[in-house]
Amino acid sequence: MNTAGRTLIKRKCLVSRIWTHLGRGRMMASNARGGDFQRRDRIVVAIGGNALQERGKKLNICRQKENVATAVSLLKPLLEMHKVTVVHGNGPQVGYLALMDKQSPLDILDAESEGMIGYLLEQEIINHISDEKMRGTATVLSQIVVDPEDPAFDQPTKFVGPQYRTEEEAQNAMKSGQVLKRDGPFLRRVVPSPKPKHLIEHQLIALKHLVEKNCIVICAGGGGVPVLRDPTCSHLTGVEAVIDKDLSAAMIATEIEANGLLILTDVRGVAIHYGDVNNEKWIKSVSPDVLATLMDHFMPGSMRPKVEAAITFTAEQPFNFCPHFDEPTWCKIGALKDCGRIISGKSGTTVTTLYGTNHIVYYNH
Repeated sequence: MNTAGRTLIKRKCLVSRIWTHLGRGRMMASNARGGDFQRRDRIVVAIGGNALQERGKKLNICRQKENVATAVSLLKPLLEMHKVTVVHGNGPQVGYLALMDKQSPLDILDAESEGMIGYLLEQEIINHISDEKMRGTATVLSQIVVDPEDPAFDQPTKFVGPQYRTEEEAQNAMKSGQVLKRDGPFLRRVVPSPKPKHLIEHQLIALKHLVEKNCIVICAGGGGVPVLRDPTCSHLTGVEAVIDKDLSAAMIATEIEANGLLILTDVRGVAIHYGDVNNEKWIKSVSPDVLATLMDHFMPGSMRPKVEAAITFTAEQPFNFCPHFDEPTWCKIGALKDCGRIISGKSGTTVTTLYGTNHIVYYNH
């Protein structure tokens, strides 16, 4: 990120700090009048595909159901207390679908995986939340407009499908035309991951039809189905790519004016010098301007889009004061299994303008 971009983020952090104090003042005044500040905050939860499917484990429907049930049980308190929109990843799932169905383009497989995982999530939400607290749930198949000139089409970075653990598996994949990159100790397929520009179904989700009616919305699964829009006639065409679900989640959170963005994955948070046992440091809380200076520490297609999403959302949406959390707009990143501790600030990484600019705190361990 260039100097001008970092300066703009700092200015937004300062403005957000002022709005935080104003928000607390409004809260105290309303409490004095007997106002109710137990209303639900609007929160977008992004669940990683790897959080729903353990790395290195073969995908099957029974294991997928178990993982989804576990995820929903961990999210249950959040789902019951707040207006929640759920965005989920599909990296492992869409890759396996591609292995089984070699004829279908990626946008069709994106839609298939969005329906499959959305169905499982919706069913488990209904199963876990009691009737008196159930406000309705809906899965929205989501098309997201991308730019045909996005450089991502020439530089694939998004991991999909299984890890190839042997040289023979990798060679066979490359012979079929796949582009492979290293994901940990093994190779894995990568595909283009253009940035999301606009959610076609935005009005349905945002304008008091679903979110405002307290419905739990599941949308933009796998980042949404990438489409190109003809500027002359608004005609939509699918394109072979996978949009990063964290960037889509940040875009949706901004469009529906969410108070918080919770990104859940299979690692404990954001770290610099990740994997270096002597220098690795896990971040507890950080302002977006400082986080923007650390981008070189984060891998494209892995932690980097999560960090980009956090910076974009907290810097671009600083005015939505969160009554329940008593702070301005926030983004929290951490492991799905630690969901409750992340919300309470005891685990994970919190990106916030609460402490102004130039703020970063590391964990002691």
